[in-house]
Amino acid sequence: MSEKSNDDSIFENPIDRRELLKRGGALGAAAAAAGALGGQAGAAINKVARHSAKPKKGGHVTWALEQDPGHIAPFGGTLTMTRTAQEPMYESLLQWDKNLNIQPALATGYTVIDKKTIDFHLRKGVKFHNGKELTADDCVYSFAQQLNPPLPGSIATVGQVPAIDSTEARGKYTLRMHLKAPDARIYGFLAWQRYSAIVPRDMYQNLNAATQGIGTGPYKLDGSYVPNDHLSYVRNTAYWNPALPYLDAINYRIITDEQARIAALRAGAIDGATLTVDSANSLKGQSNLHVLKGLTAAFRELQMTIKAGENKPWADRRVRQAVNMAINRQDIINKVYNGEGQYSGHVAAGYGPWVIPQAELKAKWEKYDLPTAKKLMAAAGFSKGFDVSLSTFSTPLDFPAIATLIKSHLSKIGINVNIVPQDPASFGANNGKGAFEWDLTARGMRGDVDGYVAEFNPTGALGKTVYNTWFNGYTNKRMWKLVGNGRITLDTKKRLPMYQELDRLLMTELIEVPLISVNKYQVVNAKLHDMYVAFTDFNTGLVRNAWMG
Repeated sequence: MSEKSNDDSIFENPIDRRELLKRGGALGAAAAAAGALGGQAGAAINKVARHSAKPKKGGHVTWALEQDPGHIAPFGGTLTMTRTAQEPMYESLLQWDKNLNIQPALATGYTVIDKKTIDFHLRKGVKFHNGKELTADDCVYSFAQQLNPPLPGSIATVGQVPAIDSTEARGKYTLRMHLKAPDARIYGFLAWQRYSAIVPRDMYQNLNAATQGIGTGPYKLDGSYVPNDHLSYVRNTAYWNPALPYLDAINYRIITDEQARIAALRAGAIDGATLTVDSANSLKGQSNLHVLKGLTAAFRELQMTIKAGENKPWADRRVRQAVNMAINRQDIINKVYNGEGQYSGHVAAGYGPWVIPQAELKAKWEKYDLPTAKKLMAAAGFSKGFDVSLSTFSTPLDFPAIATLIKSHLSKIGINVNIVPQDPASFGANNGKGAFEWDLTARGMRGDVDGYVAEFNPTGALGKTVYNTWFNGYTNKRMWKLVGNGRITLDTKKRLPMYQELDRLLMTELIEVPLISVNKYQVVNAKLHDMYVAFTDFNTGLVRNAWMG
């Protein structure tokens, strides 16, 4: 069967692009009427809003968040938008630059004492937003929260935390970290910052971390986060890097409806927003706006659950393989993302040398092959198919649009998919505890390649959830050996073939079914310079680089 999914002849009842987006919008609107919140999507033109002049300080930026973050607590947030919303406020010991090179942040450096002991040397004179100086005691408190996220955080994120045993203060400005085992993930985890924020000791006892916060970042919270409405930041005048920030204030408005974001951009009521590809392209000719694009680490995937005592059809690997072959990824890229996107394995496309090459994914692991999919279904005893509920985000609209296509694709092998759109907060909570049959979800950036496969390690915190709750009774010793040894192997040259073999093994087992990586579109005020779409899928360009001129 041809893999060129832009040829609608491969479908008995083809869905064209316009009809698809209409259906996706209807699904999102229906859920929104029931209390759904907002989202993103995207891919386009200038990668960076450049300007030849020297950056200058001043100016207020209003940015539309396309999805409500649910909360802004620094630990245990399952939604990417949670980190995006609190990114101006919280930092970690290390950070990435724009090109994902690890740089000093709250630590000026570190000393490796041995394979399981690291001393981090804290930057002196760093002040929290409440005026208190950062010390090693604050770091000890913060790492304790990372290892056991308080509510409203979820313990589902602990699987992304390296093998930290404990930390101790070795003086005011030295933090000693003890590891349970050698762990190659530690530096990337800290630079990623998503789960490794440093906060003042006892912060959770002194405020409501869901709507308030105290960090060391370039901006401090002005008031409190108001769910479904806004949160505002003002310049941290005592920031440890005197060159930053450039802006006086960043105001996040939560605008889940894309047409409302477009109208606000046209009217100048907001200075930037994430849009779908079609909406962004519709604004290309507007002189007061720039359209930016960039590939992000967020890829779309299917997750499946099998709980104790259940005997679901997809417990049979042949069924999972049939699902993988019956999904036409190029059709999704063409119809949802206007042809912009890449196939993705379990490691996000664009994530350095760790990925399966595009040509190999298309020709072998993710080739659209409907006849073989039907044979596999018949061999597994499901030639007549089965019914399944597919949960996904109600917004952004690319998720219900993808779900609509998957429903169409899988109907050709007898699988009747019931799409259940959910608001982001509900979806994140249900996903974290495995309360679904199938989920169409997205993966964000990971600090280390191991982060993309952590759930396949049965001894890890996240792996226990997957194998004991989502995939009861599954055994694969080769997989477990690879994922276990990969994270404790410190030599990159030795790690690389381990993860390359692991990714191909996962594409055979398909406990989860990766789909595509997509470009992200952001449209910004022409006066907002040096903004860029971050591969991390946060708004790092806005927080660290952008300035008004």
